[in-house]
Amino acid sequence: MFTVRHRPAHGQPENVPLEAVPRLLDSDCSLYIDLDTPGEEDLDFLRKQLHLHSLTLEDIVNQNQRPKLEGYENYVYLAVHALARRDDWEIEPVEVDLVLGKNWLLMCHYGAVPGLTDNESFGERLDIALTHGADFLLYTIVDIIVDSYFPIIDAAEEEIDTLEDRLLTNTSLEDMNRLLQFKRSAIHVRRAVGPQREVFNQLARHDSPFVRPDHVVYFRDVYDHLIHISEELDGLRDILSAAMEVHLSVISNQLNVTMKRLTAWGTIFVIVTAIAGIYGMNFEHMPELKWLYGYPFALGLMTAVSVGLYFYFKRKDYI
Repeated sequence: MFTVRHRPAHGQPENVPLEAVPRLLDSDCSLYIDLDTPGEEDLDFLRKQLHLHSLTLEDIVNQNQRPKLEGYENYVYLAVHALARRDDWEIEPVEVDLVLGKNWLLMCHYGAVPGLTDNESFGERLDIALTHGADFLLYTIVDIIVDSYFPIIDAAEEEIDTLEDRLLTNTSLEDMNRLLQFKRSAIHVRRAVGPQREVFNQLARHDSPFVRPDHVVYFRDVYDHLIHISEELDGLRDILSAAMEVHLSVISNQLNVTMKRLTAWGTIFVIVTAIAGIYGMNFEHMPELKWLYGYPFALGLMTAVSVGLYFYFKRKDYI
């Protein structure tokens, strides 16, 4: 479904029908085209009216693109990723395809774009950006997307800190699964953010003829934000590794404590069993076998040895 918005030479930004796009492409007015879940007819329109290359259309259809920047004769194509937080802190990248022309910008996506289409200020910022040109509109969209990373990463760090504190006192399979889920999500975010740094580094170096020199500084700002996010991801990865080590250490310590207790109690019962085994041997000429106090003596010896060993292991913190 298409949504077309443009800014007239004199007037406020407004939505226009799709049929007006060919005429507006030849004007000096800034044009924004939003395409949600493109179909065959939509792609045919992009091919004929915007003259998009077949490779660009293929990238738009196949939603598994690595963040990248590709230049063509009449436009430049960008694949960037927003971040979607699912249930239980499962963070996944969502591809957004952007095509920047001389005075127009096309955004293709499948469904809502997290952090962008649900942003309350997106409509207002979109209209303001239209008054500054298509390249500034591109900056506005990617800036909102990149800025939406920060709350997700900050909230993830707080959740991991809480999880790490809980792991110090009590370990459970559920906490371990959450820890592994955070680690997978961090990998997904890293794959989305890392390549985007190079994309905006190219735009910040003014490698594209469709970005005006006075707007290069804005893309440099987005590039700086991505560097900051990469640094936070590195810190998040260290925190996750430390939490994993803490979890394994706690489990190892619990296992050691359990083994010490089992060893201590096993030692006590081994001595008792040895005494009982000796007095249970059926030899005719065995000392104390016909002693009147032999049975109480055996029980007393077992009790004395058991109590002595118990307090010994208690003092050694084995029990």
